[in-house]
Amino acid sequence: MQILGLDIGGANIKAVNTTPTTSGRDVNITGIARRYNPLWLKGVESLREILREVKREFSLKPGEYYVGVTMTAELSDIFKTKYDGVKTIVEITEDVYRDSRGIYYVTVDMNLVNSIEAVKNYLRVAAANWAATAWLMRYKCSEWGVYNAILIDIGSTTTTIIPMVNCNIRVRGYTDPEKLVYGELVYTGILRGNVATIVDRVPYKGFYARVSSERFSLIGDVHLILGHITSEDYTTETADGRGKSLEEAVQRLARVPCADSDIISFEEAVEIARYIYERQVFTVFEALMQIRSWLTSQKVKLDEFIVITAGIGEFLAAEAGKRAGFKRIVSINDLVGERIASVLPSYASALMVLDKVSKSE
Repeated sequence: MQILGLDIGGANIKAVNTTPTTSGRDVNITGIARRYNPLWLKGVESLREILREVKREFSLKPGEYYVGVTMTAELSDIFKTKYDGVKTIVEITEDVYRDSRGIYYVTVDMNLVNSIEAVKNYLRVAAANWAATAWLMRYKCSEWGVYNAILIDIGSTTTTIIPMVNCNIRVRGYTDPEKLVYGELVYTGILRGNVATIVDRVPYKGFYARVSSERFSLIGDVHLILGHITSEDYTTETADGRGKSLEEAVQRLARVPCADSDIISFEEAVEIARYIYERQVFTVFEALMQIRSWLTSQKVKLDEFIVITAGIGEFLAAEAGKRAGFKRIVSINDLVGERIASVLPSYASALMVLDKVSKSE
């Protein structure tokens, strides 16, 4: 039996092919696929083609595999509403994998539902990839020896924060708007964010210059200039559609205060990048303090809490966690291994399906 785990995002699609272990409580990953696919640019049919490619790549045989799906792509503005997004994604998934033994969709309350329930109660499956990760934290807490933790997952676009108390997930938000209110979702990541949404001014020749609101530079340029990522890590498109060299990143960042690379030197660009990075760290720090404040008000003792960092932005998560007063920082890589960590919601979705199927047999 094979179990395909899918994490269908508006910008990235991640898939894992898995088989159950002999214990029946875990899965082995036999294949990983990642596709950068900006849905708003390539259209919904691009999703169908990628899912077909995944099916071929993993050699999924009729009647011999299950599918677990979590999604965030419904938020893409290619869809008029989240209902339209969920319905379209479910329809495409059901069509491509119609010869499977069953397709299940992750819900925000950490359960699995079929396609009919997914569309009927679409807000339960919209933006539920965090719930797959949360379920995994709860499922593995004893095995990991981690009972009280805050997971900070920083990807290319967003930051997800999940608190766990005594192996119980203690989130307050279940939809994206709610999570933004409660500090459990921060719209800042490592690659795709517009620099002008992070700062309204930057240091410039001993002063502060207000910035242009144009999409001149992305946060990926900042992290490339500071050496946090390599050109190979910069997997999304750039603001100007040009390359991902250090020189090109400086050229883009220089335009943020309406200058250029003749006016701003490389060294000056580094100082601008450093300032932007500090502001980004503070954004995550603020969210962590909001969550700390709420947990403390609930009489939760935070002294022994562990921060689990995940995603391409682990370095930022660790820095924000330290500034928020957490003393122990653990990488998700140390808990599950780098291979699984790179596709965490996909892996968790597959494991959720295994747990459901095992209990029903």
